[in-house]
Amino acid sequence: MKIWVVSRECAGIAEAGGVKNVTFSLCKELALLNHQVTLFIPIYKTTSFELIKDVKEISDKPVMINICGKPEKVTFSTAICTEGNFNVVFINHPSFEEKEGVYTYTASEQEKNPDFVKGFGHKDTLFMDSLFSKAVCEYSFITEKEALPDIIHCQDASTALVSVFAQKNPAFEKTAAVVTIHNAGPAYHHNFSSIGEAAWYTGLNEAELSGALNDEKVEPFLLAANAGAHITTVSEYYAKELIDPFNIDVTEGLSPIFFKRYTNIKGITNGIDFERYNPADKNESLLPYEFNPETGDLDGKYKCRDYCVNEVQYMKIPGVKTYGCINVRPQEKDKQIFISYHGRITNQKGISVLINAIPAILNNFETVKFIVAGQGEIALEQQLIELSQRFNGKVIFLNGYNRESARLVNAIGDFIVLPSNFEPCGLEDFISQIYGTLPVANATGGLNKILDYETGFLYHNNSPENLIAKLSEVISIKLYKPDLIEKMIKTAATHVHTKYLWRNVINNEYIPFFQSILKK
Repeated sequence: MKIWVVSRECAGIAEAGGVKNVTFSLCKELALLNHQVTLFIPIYKTTSFELIKDVKEISDKPVMINICGKPEKVTFSTAICTEGNFNVVFINHPSFEEKEGVYTYTASEQEKNPDFVKGFGHKDTLFMDSLFSKAVCEYSFITEKEALPDIIHCQDASTALVSVFAQKNPAFEKTAAVVTIHNAGPAYHHNFSSIGEAAWYTGLNEAELSGALNDEKVEPFLLAANAGAHITTVSEYYAKELIDPFNIDVTEGLSPIFFKRYTNIKGITNGIDFERYNPADKNESLLPYEFNPETGDLDGKYKCRDYCVNEVQYMKIPGVKTYGCINVRPQEKDKQIFISYHGRITNQKGISVLINAIPAILNNFETVKFIVAGQGEIALEQQLIELSQRFNGKVIFLNGYNRESARLVNAIGDFIVLPSNFEPCGLEDFISQIYGTLPVANATGGLNKILDYETGFLYHNNSPENLIAKLSEVISIKLYKPDLIEKMIKTAATHVHTKYLWRNVINNEYIPFFQSILKK
Protein backbone atom coordinates (compact mmCIF):
# COMPACT_ATOMS: atom_id res chain seq x y z
CA MET A 1 0.00 0.00 0.00
CA LYS A 2 0.96 3.62 -0.51
CA ILE A 3 0.37 5.44 2.77
CA TRP A 4 0.69 9.10 3.64
CA VAL A 5 1.09 9.71 7.38
CA VAL A 6 0.30 13.30 8.31
CA SER A 7 1.45 14.64 11.66
CA ARG A 8 2.62 17.84 13.32
CA GLU A 9 5.27 15.83 15.24
CA CYS A 10 7.51 12.78 14.90
CA ALA A 11 10.08 11.26 17.27
CA GLY A 12 13.61 12.26 16.35
CA ILE A 13 12.41 15.12 14.13
CA ALA A 14 10.01 17.37 16.06
CA GLU A 15 8.75 16.21 19.44
CA ALA A 16 5.93 17.25 21.75
CA GLY A 17 3.72 14.49 23.17
CA GLY A 18 2.85 10.85 22.62
CA VAL A 19 1.82 11.48 19.01
CA LYS A 20 5.50 11.67 18.09
CA ASN A 21 6.10 8.03 19.03
CA VAL A 22 3.05 6.72 17.20
CA THR A 23 3.93 8.69 14.08
CA PHE A 24 7.54 7.50 13.98
CA SER A 25 6.77 3.85 14.71
CA LEU A 26 3.93 3.66 12.18
CA CYS A 27 6.15 5.10 9.47
CA LYS A 28 9.15 2.97 10.35
CA GLU A 29 7.39 -0.38 10.75
CA LEU A 30 5.09 0.05 7.73
CA ALA A 31 8.12 0.91 5.60
CA LEU A 32 10.04 -2.12 6.91
CA LEU A 33 7.06 -4.23 5.80
CA ASN A 34 7.63 -2.88 2.26
CA HIS A 35 4.73 -0.43 2.15
CA GLN A 36 5.44 2.92 0.47
CA VAL A 37 5.28 5.39 3.35
CA THR A 38 5.53 9.17 3.21
CA LEU A 39 5.48 11.36 6.31
CA PHE A 40 4.20 14.93 5.97
CA ILE A 41 5.43 17.29 8.70
CA PRO A 42 6.24 21.02 9.00
CA ILE A 43 9.76 22.36 9.50
CA TYR A 44 10.06 24.21 12.83
CA LYS A 45 12.85 26.36 14.17
CA THR A 46 14.00 23.42 16.31
CA THR A 47 13.48 20.59 13.82
CA SER A 48 16.20 17.93 14.13
CA PHE A 49 17.77 16.49 10.98
CA GLU A 50 19.81 13.85 12.79
CA LEU A 51 17.73 11.04 11.25
CA ILE A 52 17.23 12.83 7.93
CA LYS A 53 19.23 12.45 4.72
CA ASP A 54 18.99 13.48 1.06
CA VAL A 55 17.07 16.71 1.68
CA LYS A 56 15.95 18.26 -1.61
CA GLU A 57 14.11 21.56 -1.76
CA ILE A 58 11.38 21.73 -4.38
CA SER A 59 11.75 25.47 -4.63
CA ASP A 60 10.74 25.53 -8.29
CA LYS A 61 7.25 24.25 -7.44
CA PRO A 62 5.79 26.49 -4.72
CA VAL A 63 2.04 26.51 -4.16
CA MET A 64 -0.13 29.48 -3.31
CA ILE A 65 -2.77 28.66 -0.72
CA ASN A 66 -5.75 30.93 -0.16
CA ILE A 67 -6.35 31.32 3.56
CA CYS A 68 -7.77 34.14 5.67
CA GLY A 69 -8.51 36.23 2.61
CA LYS A 70 -5.06 36.19 1.06
CA PRO A 71 -2.61 33.84 -0.70
CA GLU A 72 0.22 32.24 1.28
CA LYS A 73 3.31 30.79 -0.41
CA VAL A 74 4.25 27.28 0.72
CA THR A 75 7.20 25.22 -0.49
CA PHE A 76 8.10 21.58 0.00
CA SER A 77 11.29 19.64 0.70
CA THR A 78 11.67 15.91 0.25
CA ALA A 79 13.97 13.68 2.29
CA ILE A 80 14.53 10.18 3.65
CA CYS A 81 14.39 9.11 7.30
CA THR A 82 17.34 6.80 7.90
CA GLU A 83 15.49 4.64 10.45
CA GLY A 84 13.09 2.63 8.33
CA ASN A 85 14.02 4.46 5.13
CA PHE A 86 10.61 6.06 4.74
CA ASN A 87 9.99 9.19 2.69
CA VAL A 88 9.50 12.59 4.30
CA VAL A 89 7.87 15.68 2.82
CA PHE A 90 8.57 18.83 4.81
CA ILE A 91 6.12 21.75 4.64
CA ASN A 92 7.96 25.08 4.61
CA HIS A 93 6.27 28.28 5.78
CA PRO A 94 7.35 31.07 8.17
CA SER A 95 4.48 30.37 10.59
CA PHE A 96 6.15 27.04 11.42
CA GLU A 97 9.78 27.97 10.89
CA GLU A 98 9.63 30.67 13.57
CA LYS A 99 8.25 28.33 16.25
CA GLU A 100 10.47 26.62 18.85
CA GLY A 101 7.71 24.29 20.07
CA VAL A 102 5.27 22.16 18.09
CA TYR A 103 2.08 23.35 19.79
CA THR A 104 3.08 25.71 22.61
CA TYR A 105 5.47 28.54 23.37
CA THR A 106 8.79 27.92 25.12
CA ALA A 107 10.44 29.84 27.94
CA SER A 108 12.91 31.47 25.55
CA GLU A 109 10.05 32.65 23.32
CA GLN A 110 8.39 34.22 26.36
CA GLU A 111 11.63 36.00 27.24
CA LYS A 112 11.64 37.58 23.78
CA ASN A 113 7.93 38.37 23.80
CA PRO A 114 5.91 38.38 27.07
CA ASP A 115 2.72 37.76 25.06
CA PHE A 116 4.03 34.29 24.14
CA VAL A 117 3.42 32.59 27.49
CA LYS A 118 5.39 29.41 28.11
CA GLY A 119 3.20 26.30 27.88
CA PHE A 120 0.30 28.10 26.19
CA GLY A 121 -0.82 27.28 22.66
CA HIS A 122 0.35 29.35 19.70
CA LYS A 123 -1.84 32.33 18.98
CA ASP A 124 -2.00 31.32 15.31
CA THR A 125 -2.75 27.63 15.93
CA LEU A 126 -5.86 27.58 13.73
CA PHE A 127 -3.96 29.26 10.91
CA MET A 128 -1.15 26.72 11.19
CA ASP A 129 -3.54 23.75 11.26
CA SER A 130 -5.51 24.96 8.26
CA LEU A 131 -2.47 25.95 6.23
CA PHE A 132 -0.68 22.67 6.91
CA SER A 133 -3.74 20.60 6.00
CA LYS A 134 -4.29 22.48 2.76
CA ALA A 135 -0.60 22.22 1.87
CA VAL A 136 -0.62 18.42 2.25
CA CYS A 137 -3.50 18.16 -0.20
CA GLU A 138 -1.91 20.65 -2.60
CA TYR A 139 1.13 18.38 -2.81
CA SER A 140 -1.00 16.12 -5.00
CA PHE A 141 -0.57 18.64 -7.85
CA ILE A 142 3.24 18.57 -7.84
CA THR A 143 3.89 14.86 -7.31
CA GLU A 144 3.53 12.01 -9.76
CA LYS A 145 0.09 10.44 -10.10
CA GLU A 146 1.61 7.05 -9.25
CA ALA A 147 2.72 8.41 -5.87
CA LEU A 148 -0.78 9.35 -4.71
CA PRO A 149 -1.78 7.36 -1.64
CA ASP A 150 -4.19 4.50 -1.04
CA ILE A 151 -4.46 5.70 2.57
CA ILE A 152 -4.03 9.10 4.20
CA HIS A 153 -3.57 8.63 7.95
CA CYS A 154 -4.03 11.88 9.90
CA GLN A 155 -2.77 12.12 13.48
CA ASP A 156 -5.08 13.99 15.89
CA ALA A 157 -7.15 17.16 15.60
CA SER A 158 -4.32 19.34 14.27
CA THR A 159 -4.35 17.36 10.99
CA ALA A 160 -7.98 16.19 10.81
CA LEU A 161 -8.80 18.84 8.20
CA VAL A 162 -6.57 17.01 5.70
CA SER A 163 -9.31 14.41 5.25
CA VAL A 164 -11.86 17.18 4.62
CA PHE A 165 -9.83 18.93 1.94
CA ALA A 166 -8.80 15.61 0.38
CA GLN A 167 -12.45 14.62 -0.02
CA LYS A 168 -12.93 17.71 -2.22
CA ASN A 169 -9.80 17.01 -4.30
CA PRO A 170 -10.33 14.71 -7.34
CA ALA A 171 -6.72 13.50 -7.05
CA PHE A 172 -7.74 11.58 -3.94
CA GLU A 173 -10.88 9.92 -5.31
CA LYS A 174 -9.29 6.49 -4.80
CA THR A 175 -7.82 7.38 -1.39
CA ALA A 176 -9.30 6.34 1.95
CA ALA A 177 -8.80 8.72 4.87
CA VAL A 178 -8.20 7.78 8.50
CA VAL A 179 -8.19 10.22 11.41
CA THR A 180 -6.81 8.95 14.72
CA ILE A 181 -8.01 10.68 17.88
CA HIS A 182 -5.05 10.73 20.24
CA ASN A 183 -6.77 12.96 22.78
CA ALA A 184 -10.29 14.39 22.83
CA GLY A 185 -9.90 16.02 26.21
CA PRO A 186 -10.40 19.74 26.89
CA ALA A 187 -7.89 21.98 25.04
CA TYR A 188 -6.95 19.24 22.56
CA HIS A 189 -9.73 19.70 19.98
CA HIS A 190 -8.16 22.52 17.93
CA ASN A 191 -11.75 23.61 17.31
CA PHE A 192 -13.05 26.86 15.85
CA SER A 193 -15.05 29.16 18.10
CA SER A 194 -17.81 29.69 15.52
CA ILE A 195 -18.94 28.92 11.99
CA GLY A 196 -17.68 32.31 10.90
CA GLU A 197 -14.19 31.71 12.26
CA ALA A 198 -14.09 28.23 10.71
CA ALA A 199 -15.14 29.61 7.33
CA TRP A 200 -12.42 32.30 7.54
CA TYR A 201 -9.65 29.75 8.02
CA THR A 202 -10.92 26.79 6.00
CA GLY A 203 -12.96 28.31 3.17
CA LEU A 204 -15.67 25.70 3.79
CA ASN A 205 -19.29 26.79 3.41
CA GLU A 206 -21.86 27.17 6.15
CA ALA A 207 -23.71 23.96 5.31
CA GLU A 208 -20.51 21.91 5.66
CA LEU A 209 -19.53 23.61 8.89
CA SER A 210 -22.94 23.53 10.57
CA GLY A 211 -22.86 19.73 10.47
CA ALA A 212 -19.83 19.72 12.74
CA LEU A 213 -21.08 21.88 15.59
CA ASN A 214 -20.47 21.14 19.26
CA ASP A 215 -22.57 23.90 20.81
CA GLU A 216 -21.18 26.96 18.97
CA LYS A 217 -17.78 25.43 18.17
CA VAL A 218 -16.84 23.70 14.93
CA GLU A 219 -15.00 20.42 15.54
CA PRO A 220 -12.32 19.13 13.12
CA PHE A 221 -13.06 15.55 14.26
CA LEU A 222 -16.71 15.94 13.29
CA LEU A 223 -15.79 17.60 9.98
CA ALA A 224 -13.56 14.61 9.23
CA ALA A 225 -16.27 12.08 10.09
CA ASN A 226 -18.79 13.96 7.94
CA ALA A 227 -16.30 13.89 5.04
CA GLY A 228 -16.17 10.10 5.20
CA ALA A 229 -12.94 9.65 7.15
CA HIS A 230 -12.61 6.48 9.21
CA ILE A 231 -12.20 7.43 12.87
CA THR A 232 -9.83 5.47 15.08
CA THR A 233 -8.34 6.00 18.50
CA VAL A 234 -5.36 4.78 20.46
CA SER A 235 -6.87 2.06 22.64
CA GLU A 236 -9.95 -0.12 22.73
CA TYR A 237 -10.82 1.29 26.14
CA TYR A 238 -10.69 4.90 24.94
CA ALA A 239 -12.87 4.03 21.94
CA LYS A 240 -15.61 3.00 24.38
CA GLU A 241 -15.18 6.20 26.38
CA LEU A 242 -15.45 8.33 23.23
CA ILE A 243 -18.96 7.02 22.50
CA ASP A 244 -20.13 7.06 26.11
CA PRO A 245 -22.79 9.81 26.27
CA PHE A 246 -21.97 10.47 29.93
CA ASN A 247 -18.32 11.39 29.26
CA ILE A 248 -19.27 14.97 28.49
CA ASP A 249 -16.59 16.68 30.57
CA VAL A 250 -13.57 14.57 29.63
CA THR A 251 -14.40 14.78 25.91
CA GLU A 252 -15.54 18.43 26.02
CA GLY A 253 -18.98 17.45 24.72
CA LEU A 254 -17.87 15.19 21.85
CA SER A 255 -18.89 11.78 23.22
CA PRO A 256 -22.66 12.48 23.30
CA ILE A 257 -22.46 13.65 19.67
CA PHE A 258 -20.55 10.53 18.60
CA PHE A 259 -23.10 8.42 20.51
CA LYS A 260 -26.10 10.15 18.94
CA ARG A 261 -24.66 9.78 15.43
CA TYR A 262 -23.73 6.10 15.91
CA THR A 263 -20.15 7.04 15.01
CA ASN A 264 -18.01 3.95 14.54
CA ILE A 265 -14.68 4.48 16.32
CA LYS A 266 -12.13 1.71 16.03
CA GLY A 267 -9.75 1.35 18.95
CA ILE A 268 -6.24 0.09 18.21
CA THR A 269 -4.01 0.12 21.27
CA ASN A 270 -0.68 1.79 20.61
CA GLY A 271 2.44 -0.32 20.60
CA ILE A 272 5.96 0.53 21.65
CA ASP A 273 9.26 0.41 19.78
CA PHE A 274 11.03 -1.77 22.33
CA GLU A 275 14.48 -1.44 20.78
CA ARG A 276 14.46 2.33 21.35
CA TYR A 277 14.18 1.71 25.11
CA ASN A 278 15.87 -1.69 25.54
CA PRO A 279 17.54 -1.54 29.00
CA ALA A 280 19.93 -4.33 28.02
CA ASP A 281 21.53 -1.96 25.49
CA LYS A 282 22.61 1.37 26.97
CA ASN A 283 23.27 2.81 23.51
CA GLU A 284 19.54 2.55 22.86
CA SER A 285 18.14 3.12 26.34
CA LEU A 286 20.47 6.09 26.99
CA LEU A 287 20.78 4.81 30.57
CA PRO A 288 24.20 4.69 32.26
CA TYR A 289 23.95 0.96 33.11
CA GLU A 290 22.44 -2.10 31.46
CA PHE A 291 19.96 -4.54 33.02
CA ASN A 292 17.18 -6.94 31.99
CA PRO A 293 13.94 -7.07 34.01
CA GLU A 294 12.65 -9.97 31.89
CA THR A 295 15.31 -12.23 33.39
CA GLY A 296 15.23 -10.66 36.84
CA ASP A 297 18.59 -8.94 36.36
CA LEU A 298 18.03 -5.60 38.14
CA ASP A 299 21.56 -4.83 39.29
CA GLY A 300 22.02 -2.16 36.61
CA LYS A 301 18.67 -0.61 37.49
CA TYR A 302 19.83 0.09 41.04
CA LYS A 303 23.19 1.32 39.77
CA CYS A 304 21.20 3.81 37.66
CA ARG A 305 19.45 4.88 40.86
CA ASP A 306 22.74 5.39 42.69
CA TYR A 307 24.05 7.37 39.72
CA CYS A 308 20.99 9.62 39.82
CA VAL A 309 21.18 10.16 43.58
CA ASN A 310 24.93 10.70 43.70
CA GLU A 311 25.52 12.66 40.50
CA VAL A 312 22.63 13.55 38.17
CA GLN A 313 20.59 15.60 40.64
CA TYR A 314 23.59 17.88 41.12
CA MET A 315 24.32 18.29 37.41
CA LYS A 316 23.12 21.00 35.06
CA ILE A 317 20.78 19.08 32.74
CA PRO A 318 20.12 20.73 29.35
CA GLY A 319 16.49 21.86 29.17
CA VAL A 320 15.83 21.06 32.84
CA LYS A 321 15.88 23.07 36.07
CA THR A 322 16.24 21.01 39.24
CA TYR A 323 14.40 21.77 42.49
CA GLY A 324 14.98 19.94 45.77
CA CYS A 325 17.13 16.88 46.24
CA ILE A 326 17.05 13.27 47.41
CA ASN A 327 19.18 12.14 50.36
CA VAL A 328 19.66 8.44 51.03
CA ARG A 329 21.18 7.43 54.37
CA PRO A 330 23.61 4.51 53.93
CA GLN A 331 22.03 2.45 56.72
CA GLU A 332 18.60 2.65 55.01
CA LYS A 333 19.71 2.17 51.43
CA ASP A 334 18.20 -1.31 51.06
CA LYS A 335 14.85 -0.11 52.42
CA GLN A 336 14.50 2.94 50.18
CA ILE A 337 11.43 3.01 47.90
CA PHE A 338 11.45 5.36 44.93
CA ILE A 339 8.21 6.54 43.35
CA SER A 340 8.55 8.27 39.99
CA TYR A 341 6.38 10.45 37.81
CA HIS A 342 7.28 11.55 34.32
CA GLY A 343 4.90 13.32 31.96
CA ARG A 344 3.13 16.58 31.32
CA ILE A 345 2.44 18.70 34.40
CA THR A 346 -1.25 19.24 33.64
CA ASN A 347 -4.64 18.66 35.21
CA GLN A 348 -5.35 15.92 32.68
CA LYS A 349 -2.49 13.92 34.20
CA GLY A 350 -3.97 14.28 37.70
CA ILE A 351 -1.02 16.26 39.05
CA SER A 352 -3.19 17.92 41.70
CA VAL A 353 -4.14 14.46 42.98
CA LEU A 354 -0.46 13.52 43.18
CA ILE A 355 0.57 16.79 44.88
CA ASN A 356 -2.09 16.32 47.56
CA ALA A 357 -1.12 12.68 48.11
CA ILE A 358 2.65 13.09 48.46
CA PRO A 359 2.72 14.68 51.97
CA ALA A 360 0.67 11.87 53.53
CA ILE A 361 2.88 9.19 52.00
CA LEU A 362 6.07 10.89 53.13
CA ASN A 363 4.74 11.42 56.65
CA ASN A 364 3.71 7.76 56.92
CA PHE A 365 6.71 6.10 55.24
CA GLU A 366 10.12 7.33 56.30
CA THR A 367 12.12 5.72 53.47
CA VAL A 368 9.96 6.75 50.49
CA LYS A 369 11.33 9.25 47.94
CA PHE A 370 9.52 10.96 45.06
CA ILE A 371 11.16 12.02 41.81
CA VAL A 372 8.95 14.06 39.47
CA ALA A 373 9.89 15.18 35.96
CA GLY A 374 8.01 17.21 33.37
CA GLN A 375 6.71 20.60 32.38
CA GLY A 376 3.34 22.19 31.72
CA GLU A 377 0.95 24.39 33.67
CA ILE A 378 2.82 27.08 35.60
CA ALA A 379 0.61 26.94 38.70
CA LEU A 380 1.13 23.19 39.07
CA GLU A 381 4.86 23.54 38.45
CA GLN A 382 5.01 26.09 41.27
CA GLN A 383 3.21 23.73 43.65
CA LEU A 384 5.76 21.01 42.86
CA ILE A 385 8.61 23.46 43.46
CA GLU A 386 7.14 24.32 46.85
CA LEU A 387 6.68 20.63 47.65
CA SER A 388 10.34 19.91 46.82
CA GLN A 389 11.37 22.70 49.18
CA ARG A 390 9.03 21.57 51.94
CA PHE A 391 10.27 17.98 51.77
CA ASN A 392 13.86 18.69 50.87
CA GLY A 393 15.79 15.43 50.74
CA LYS A 394 12.67 13.43 49.90
CA VAL A 395 11.28 15.12 46.78
CA ILE A 396 13.05 16.26 43.65
CA PHE A 397 11.38 18.05 40.75
CA LEU A 398 13.08 18.09 37.34
CA ASN A 399 11.24 20.91 35.60
CA GLY A 400 11.60 20.68 31.82
CA TYR A 401 12.35 17.95 29.31
CA ASN A 402 15.52 16.07 28.53
CA ARG A 403 15.28 12.63 26.92
CA GLU A 404 18.12 11.03 28.89
CA SER A 405 16.97 12.29 32.28
CA ALA A 406 13.33 11.45 31.49
CA ARG A 407 14.25 7.83 30.83
CA LEU A 408 16.38 7.76 33.96
CA VAL A 409 13.41 8.92 36.04
CA ASN A 410 11.34 6.04 34.64
CA ALA A 411 14.12 3.52 35.22
CA ILE A 412 15.09 4.26 38.84
CA GLY A 413 11.63 3.95 40.37
CA ASP A 414 10.22 0.96 42.17
CA PHE A 415 6.85 2.33 41.07
CA ILE A 416 5.68 5.01 38.67
CA VAL A 417 2.49 6.80 39.64
CA LEU A 418 0.01 7.63 36.85
CA PRO A 419 -2.98 9.46 38.38
CA SER A 420 -4.45 10.66 35.06
CA ASN A 421 -8.01 11.96 35.12
CA PHE A 422 -8.29 10.55 31.60
CA GLU A 423 -5.72 8.80 29.44
CA PRO A 424 -6.41 7.76 25.83
CA CYS A 425 -3.65 5.14 25.72
CA GLY A 426 -0.65 5.76 27.93
CA LEU A 427 3.01 5.33 27.06
CA GLU A 428 4.72 5.84 30.41
CA ASP A 429 3.25 2.59 31.74
CA PHE A 430 4.90 0.72 28.83
CA ILE A 431 8.27 2.41 29.31
CA SER A 432 8.25 1.90 33.06
CA GLN A 433 7.37 -1.80 32.70
CA ILE A 434 10.23 -2.27 30.24
CA TYR A 435 12.51 -0.70 32.87
CA GLY A 436 11.25 -2.88 35.72
CA THR A 437 9.18 -0.10 37.29
CA LEU A 438 5.62 -1.10 38.14
CA PRO A 439 2.84 1.40 37.31
CA VAL A 440 0.30 2.51 39.91
CA ALA A 441 -2.48 4.03 37.84
CA ASN A 442 -6.01 5.37 37.90
CA ALA A 443 -8.18 2.89 35.98
CA THR A 444 -9.12 5.14 33.08
CA GLY A 445 -8.90 4.83 29.30
CA GLY A 446 -5.83 3.07 27.97
CA LEU A 447 -4.35 2.62 31.45
CA ASN A 448 -6.83 -0.25 31.83
CA LYS A 449 -4.43 -2.32 29.73
CA ILE A 450 -2.39 -2.69 32.93
CA LEU A 451 -3.19 -6.11 34.40
CA ASP A 452 -4.04 -5.44 38.05
CA TYR A 453 -1.67 -7.24 40.44
CA GLU A 454 0.06 -8.87 37.46
CA THR A 455 1.81 -6.09 35.51
CA GLY A 456 0.98 -3.18 37.82
CA PHE A 457 -1.67 -1.79 40.14
CA LEU A 458 -4.95 -0.01 39.38
CA TYR A 459 -7.17 2.07 41.63
CA HIS A 460 -10.59 3.60 40.97
CA ASN A 461 -12.24 6.97 41.58
CA ASN A 462 -9.33 9.37 41.21
CA SER A 463 -8.81 11.29 44.44
CA PRO A 464 -5.87 11.97 46.79
CA GLU A 465 -7.44 9.65 49.38
CA ASN A 466 -7.72 6.73 46.97
CA LEU A 467 -4.22 7.30 45.60
CA ILE A 468 -2.83 7.45 49.15
CA ALA A 469 -4.56 4.17 49.98
CA LYS A 470 -3.22 2.42 46.88
CA LEU A 471 0.33 3.75 47.28
CA SER A 472 0.30 2.69 50.94
CA GLU A 473 -0.73 -0.79 49.85
CA VAL A 474 1.95 -1.19 47.16
CA ILE A 475 4.66 0.23 49.44
CA SER A 476 3.69 -2.34 52.06
CA ILE A 477 3.80 -5.12 49.47
CA LYS A 478 7.27 -3.98 48.45
CA LEU A 479 8.44 -3.95 52.09
CA TYR A 480 6.88 -7.20 53.24
CA LYS A 481 6.38 -9.25 50.06
CA PRO A 482 9.35 -8.36 47.84
CA ASP A 483 9.16 -11.72 46.04
CA LEU A 484 5.73 -10.81 44.68
CA ILE A 485 7.09 -7.51 43.32
CA GLU A 486 10.03 -9.30 41.66
CA LYS A 487 7.62 -11.73 39.99
CA MET A 488 5.42 -8.87 38.75
CA ILE A 489 8.45 -7.05 37.34
CA LYS A 490 9.36 -10.05 35.18
CA THR A 491 5.75 -10.57 34.08
CA ALA A 492 5.23 -6.90 33.18
CA ALA A 493 8.44 -6.55 31.17
CA THR A 494 7.81 -9.76 29.22
CA HIS A 495 4.14 -8.88 28.62
CA VAL A 496 4.94 -5.51 27.04
CA HIS A 497 7.82 -6.91 24.97
CA THR A 498 5.74 -9.72 23.47
CA LYS A 499 2.23 -8.28 23.10
CA TYR A 500 2.81 -4.61 22.36
CA LEU A 501 5.71 -4.48 19.92
CA TRP A 502 4.74 -2.01 17.21
CA ARG A 503 5.43 -4.59 14.52
CA ASN A 504 2.92 -6.96 16.10
CA VAL A 505 0.31 -4.20 16.48
CA ILE A 506 0.74 -3.16 12.85
CA ASN A 507 0.63 -6.71 11.50
CA ASN A 508 -2.31 -7.78 13.65
CA GLU A 509 -4.35 -4.58 13.68
CA TYR A 510 -3.36 -1.81 11.27
CA ILE A 511 -2.69 -3.83 8.11
CA PRO A 512 -6.03 -5.72 8.23
CA PHE A 513 -7.83 -2.45 9.05
CA PHE A 514 -6.20 -0.53 6.19
CA GLN A 515 -6.92 -3.36 3.76
CA SER A 516 -10.57 -3.42 4.81
CA ILE A 517 -11.10 0.27 3.96
CA LEU A 518 -9.19 0.44 0.67
CA LYS A 519 -11.17 1.94 -2.16
CA LYS A 520 -11.32 -0.49 -5.08
